Amino acid sequence: MTIKNNLYSCDQAARCLMLIKNNGPILAAALAERLGFVGERETLRRKIRAIVQHLRNDCGEMIVADSVNGYYLTEDEKVWQDYLNGRQIDAKKILGITGKQLKMVTDSRGQGLLFVPGSGQLNNEKFNEVRSA
Repeated sequence: MTIKNNLYSCDQAARCLMLIKNNGPILAAALAERLGFVGERETLRRKIRAIVQHLRNDCGEMIVADSVNGYYLTEDEKVWQDYLNGRQIDAKKILGITGKQLKMVTDSRGQGLLFVPGSGQLNNEKFNEVRSA
């Protein structure tokens, strides 16, 4: 049986869970290699993310992702909640940054933000410092 538009099979999802359980923190590239996936790096990462999402959402597994160490399974509810809260904060930061970038591009006054971070006005002194650097 295949799940999610033929990205992976149930057997691959089960094997992925066993690899995460048995090997502790493991990177997406290592998981993809051990599962026998072939393709470009980003394609492999997407497949692993789809499997992990399925294991989290549909199977209730508490799989935590760390940008340095990779994926690992936790039994600690506090670690899991901290991870989920951190993901929400990261999403809010990304939305805030995107909104600020949109203002920088579309608002004539916002153009000053491109040169003077944290300021709503163009500061000629700081602008000249940036330009001469």
